[in-house]
Amino acid sequence: MVVRPVKGGHDTKAEEAQLTGGKRRIFPVHFAPGKKLFHIVVKLSDAPGSYSSILNLLSTRVNLIGTGTYTLSDGTAMFSGFAEGLSGKETPDALKKLILGSEAAIAAKVNEGVDGLLVDTFHTGFAVGNDPYMLMRREGLGHMFSKVSRILGSGGDALLYEEGLAMGLKNTETMVKTIGAERVRAQLGVLNRFLSAQGWGDIEAHKGPGEGEFTVIVRDCFECTESPDSRKGCNFMRGYLVGSAKVSFGKDYTSVETKCVLRRADCCEFRLTPKE
Repeated sequence: MVVRPVKGGHDTKAEEAQLTGGKRRIFPVHFAPGKKLFHIVVKLSDAPGSYSSILNLLSTRVNLIGTGTYTLSDGTAMFSGFAEGLSGKETPDALKKLILGSEAAIAAKVNEGVDGLLVDTFHTGFAVGNDPYMLMRREGLGHMFSKVSRILGSGGDALLYEEGLAMGLKNTETMVKTIGAERVRAQLGVLNRFLSAQGWGDIEAHKGPGEGEFTVIVRDCFECTESPDSRKGCNFMRGYLVGSAKVSFGKDYTSVETKCVLRRADCCEFRLTPKE
């Protein structure tokens, strides 16, 4: 998404760094050699305090590494957590028995890691609304983009731009159908974080000097994960921004990447200008 201008105020980035140490990641795999590792999944009742009850129960037996919850259509919720056993004698069956002894738990599943390796074998993907999503290594995607550019030359750069444009159009059209065009235009700054949460990069925008112009700054752009000589710009991202802007504002835009990490800059910067 193209974002609305950043306004003054408190330093959000500093706050986030203080909370997380600068890293904000979810992970479906954990490696800790010599540790007793468990993946704990619990279906929670809809009674108030169910989540905290399970957390308090588990705190006596495991160290929770990472957790997440999501609601189900029937009002219940799912808890998922990676954990290290506090005792070398801890077992999946004992943890499951402990959990099911709580009125907060409807069902439970506990899997143990193997040789210090713990993988989420319960979930089969991600969803945003009703749309299925998938994870992909950023380096792998960057390598694929580089190969397209290396094999096809300038034609590869054009292809990446067109694919980014198509995705920007489609994704923003879906968002408009979901929350409405007016809300999309009013909340572009918030919706931008949707891309950041997916690992696309830290994106912000500022109004340009001309009517309807934007300067979009992308730090840690996923397209620059690999920095080969075969590419000199983020053509996919440039196309995506143009497609998103077209749907958001109902007009055609051009986009020029004025800075790029692939050209030794400290960030990627795009200037979006409405077509005459």
